[in-house]
Amino acid sequence: MPTQPPAKISTAQVENTRFAQHGLVEIWMEGDVMYYEATGPFNAELVDSLAIAQRDFLLSVKPSGLWASICTVLVSAMTSPDGIARYAAIMAAPKPDNMVPIATAFVLAPEVEGGAILAPHYARIYKDIDRTFRIFKTLPEAQAWAHELLAQARRDAAAPKSAP
Repeated sequence: MPTQPPAKISTAQVENTRFAQHGLVEIWMEGDVMYYEATGPFNAELVDSLAIAQRDFLLSVKPSGLWASICTVLVSAMTSPDGIARYAAIMAAPKPDNMVPIATAFVLAPEVEGGAILAPHYARIYKDIDRTFRIFKTLPEAQAWAHELLAQARRDAAAPKSAP
């Protein structure tokens, strides 16, 4: 009997260190968008757990075709310098093509603690890995952007290629 991929995975399911992780990230897929709901503040141990949870989730859902990701940050975006450095290192690590979204959006509402402080750090991380990235104040704005980018990428892929 085939197994179904998990509907949702969480960093709370990952125990990879003797130090406690601070924060929680839940991950799920709806159509061609992978969603992350991240409740901070965060530490490096949470980032390590996120890497494991994300890998396990992607291996279970085996995305095919184009997809995008949206991370909604709740309560606090704050992290330690070690946490942001670890996130940058994980994002820069090589990944199989089917495990890389065409674009990533963060939703950082004005009331999220530290959102304005951390936003430039996240923008730099995504610029460094050459991934289309944008920060929004609301989830509907992020969803509209992600779906438009996906539609454009599909139109581009379907367009006939001209000979040189």
